[in-house]
Amino acid sequence: MRHFKLTGIAICCLLATACSTETTDSSDVKTEAIWSDIYVTTNGNDSRVIAELNVSSRNGNNLNLVQGDKLFVTANNTSKDMEKDVDFFDIDYRATFPFYAEDTQYEIKLYRAEEKVTLKSTVTLPQAIDILAPQTEQTFPVDEILDLRWIKASSPADNETLKITISSKCKNGNEEISSTHILSDVEDDGKKSIDFEALELFKNEKLNNRFDCSVNFEFERRRYGSTDSRYAAGSRTYAISHNTLDNINITLK
Repeated sequence: MRHFKLTGIAICCLLATACSTETTDSSDVKTEAIWSDIYVTTNGNDSRVIAELNVSSRNGNNLNLVQGDKLFVTANNTSKDMEKDVDFFDIDYRATFPFYAEDTQYEIKLYRAEEKVTLKSTVTLPQAIDILAPQTEQTFPVDEILDLRWIKASSPADNETLKITISSKCKNGNEEISSTHILSDVEDDGKKSIDFEALELFKNEKLNNRFDCSVNFEFERRRYGSTDSRYAAGSRTYAISHNTLDNINITLK
């Protein structure tokens, strides 16, 4: 079991997210007690498969695969073992593929060596997100409606969602003020009107026309897949296509 010396910032993170820094070897955990969060993400250049395994739930100990237990993934008749990736707070397992086409299927398997059983989860990629308007570096007054345009999903799955995250940043010398607003379950029809005043992204009383402001839009089209029923309750498998529109300038009054 690993132990870390935590800084004040790290302790705050743990309190805010209820994440665990502790690790348990898979040989000490029954299959039914393994919680999984498995996802494939693509930006239209390649795809990354990431699997997070914890004991019992999202907030349980990180699972370290040992003694022949392993994760592997297959896509387009190409199979890869998933490699362990360790950062300060987490263990996960990863693999990268040169595939990103819509409906590409990924089959992610967890093999338990002692029990000689294999858990199988599958998911397919949603359509890539192609942003049409506006263009990077365009400028809009804060009180003007901005019309987002993208190529709508041609055949969205029933279990598919679209989320748009809007991030603002305003700078005046050394002073910087940022804000974020998330639009969940956006209708994927290729258009969305953004009213900055209604979203209150620039309502901070310190802001005035001496600040240089910009916004970024992050699009995330998510499709859920099937998760092996032998994983612990709350486990999930999904795929994400994402794209970002950066540096839209906003002038304040």
